Amino acid sequence: MQVKKPKPTLESLLKESQVITGKDLIKRKEDKEKEMALFKEALEFEERYRKPKRA
Repeated sequence: MQVKKPKPTLESLLKESQVITGKDLIKRKEDKEKEMALFKEALEFEERYRKPKRA
């Protein structure tokens, strides 16, 4: 005889990040945009101050 697994509750799914809310989605997008802006800034800095390689 098999025992059925109980259905997950909305709270448990939210805790495990299997379901996300609209607020979380917007925050993720904003965080991603901030990271990308920071990455581009760092890339520009590196390109500007890069030392030429010697052969």
